[in-house]
Amino acid sequence: MGCTCEHGAVAEGCRIRELPDGSREFVLDDPALASIQIDRQSTLNFGRTEVVIGSPFVLERDGLVHHLSPLRPAGLGPLVALYPGSARWLWTSAEGALTVVFDDGARLTVPPHPVDPAWSVGNVVARSGPEPPA
Repeated sequence: MGCTCEHGAVAEGCRIRELPDGSREFVLDDPALASIQIDRQSTLNFGRTEVVIGSPFVLERDGLVHHLSPLRPAGLGPLVALYPGSARWLWTSAEGALTVVFDDGARLTVPPHPVDPAWSVGNVVARSGPEPPA
């Protein structure tokens, strides 16, 4: 079961660099974290780019590892504490995990989900499941 990403050459508010190992780097036009929205998903706004988290994720900061879920908003304090901040690097692995590294060293990782989209960056949406037929 692999992860496929649907996207154009440019996501809204960022450029996408395809890397030799099959991963993708998102180069944000504005890396400053402008806001965080919490509802049934968690949305981080970097200028015109929305990073949406729709499944459980891990946030590592100051030597602590937090296992978080957008569906448990009462436990999202460590995510909210990222504001204000700036993203240093945002990329997806070839396997479909999304990682955001912040200037202060915090690392947010969203692994692929077997059924639901785990994350999106602008118009790029992670979809887990079998590869579509050619």
